[in-house]
Amino acid sequence: MSLISELQDVLREEQELLLSGRLSELETLVQRKSELAQRLAKAKPEVSEIHYRDLAKKADHNEALLDAARRGLQAAIQLIHQPSGAELQNTYSKSGERRSLSRAPSSFTQKL
Repeated sequence: MSLISELQDVLREEQELLLSGRLSELETLVQRKSELAQRLAKAKPEVSEIHYRDLAKKADHNEALLDAARRGLQAAIQLIHQPSGAELQNTYSKSGERRSLSRAPSSFTQKL
């Protein structure tokens, strides 16, 4: 298998991982992609313009997917760190109407 086809396979696998959300599996794939890129740079094989454009297009697409995943993770982290708004919780009725639940002070007292 040529370096070009190996790199195409890695980029295809990277895309599948990004689209499926299996981000934890990216680390080993990124290492493999880096090694292939280094070998390709050293070998300097003749790459047709079509293959070069195809590789660049796949790499750019994966970069956009990775950026979207990063933004999604950052948004999730922000949601986790936001105040819970425990006093302004909502619920829905059987008909689908949103209703606010106010958190009334507890009437429970404890004697010490």
